[in-house]
Amino acid sequence: MPEKEFTLTDSLVINKNHPSLAGHFPDNPIVPGVVILDHVIRLWQEKSSLSVSQINNTKFINLLRADIVCTIRYTEKPKQKINFLLTNTTKKQQTEPEVICKGQFSYCSEL
Repeated sequence: MPEKEFTLTDSLVINKNHPSLAGHFPDNPIVPGVVILDHVIRLWQEKSSLSVSQINNTKFINLLRADIVCTIRYTEKPKQKINFLLTNTTKKQQTEPEVICKGQFSYCSEL
């Protein structure tokens, strides 16, 4: 079965006073991993109308700060699995986009 791929671009706009950032370095806030994963999963569920059943693995490679535009690439794999790659696309001077996180989740039936 050939891989199916689609890419979505979304803006993570989280005010530095947002409650999720309070414990993550108040003078220099970073977006918590759980907030990133929630965004990645919710966006995929909205676009696919399928439900995520499990996060199989996730690797956080770089920090994400508020107001950063990221590209999320989802690649369908066999056995109802989706690989995802979140990259920072605001750093135009780089030849390769900065990887924020990558991983895989499983999905099941419609929402």
